[in-house]
This record gives sequence, C-alpha cells and structure tokens, in this order.
Amino acid sequence: MHFTHFMRPTSPFGLLWQGLRHPTGFIASACLVVAALPVIASAGEFPTTSPSQLPGSLQELYAREQPNLGQYGHCAAGFDSRTDGLKMALSCSIYVRSSAQGARLAVKLCNERADFLKIKARCSLIVD
Repeated sequence: MHFTHFMRPTSPFGLLWQGLRHPTGFIASACLVVAALPVIASAGEFPTTSPSQLPGSLQELYAREQPNLGQYGHCAAGFDSRTDGLKMALSCSIYVRSSAQGARLAVKLCNERADFLKIKARCSLIVD
C-alpha cells in the first residue's frame, strides 16, 4: 500500500491532513484530538482480570451473564475469599451506549456491592 493511500480525503488520516493544511481545519483537528483524549485515557483506568483468575462460582456467574453483555457490556468482580460466597461481588452492565460507559458502570456498581458486603478488595474489570 502506498503512502498516498492514507492521505486520501476519504481516509481518517487524509481528513486530518486536510484539516492541518487549513487554519480553521487545524483548530477543528486539534479539538478532535483533545476530545478523544479522555476516551483514550479511560482504557487503562480500571484494573483488569481474566475470567480464569476468578473463583469457580464467579466464573459460573460470569459465563451465565456473558451472552447478555452485547457489544458494549462489561462485568466487574471483586472478592476476598475464593470459597465464601458472602465475600464475592459481581456486577454487569448490559444496556449501555458505549464500552467506556459500560466499564465505568460495572466497576462502580461492583464497588458499591463490595462496600455493602464489606469486601476489602476493589473490583476489577473482567476482560476476556
């Protein structure tokens, strides 16, 4: 693929390049980059864990909820004990508009549940 392919007006890089060539386009391009920074920064905002690192009962619950997650849904889990069910918290967000919103909501709800159950460990996002 040739370099000029990326600079076509129809490609995202080409639109950015076109915007950088004109003064008003530069301002619009800079605003676009600044607006995208919170989305990029939120990707590493929460600690993550894999489903295999969860206790068996949480793995079963997650496997049951996973088909309902859809495109943007996420689950978060926190636990102090691998055997005591009263020391485990799992929360999923399924009806959300974006992946970042789903991640924030799942961790928030899980942490609220963990506080209610007096679980010391903070919830982490479950990532496959």
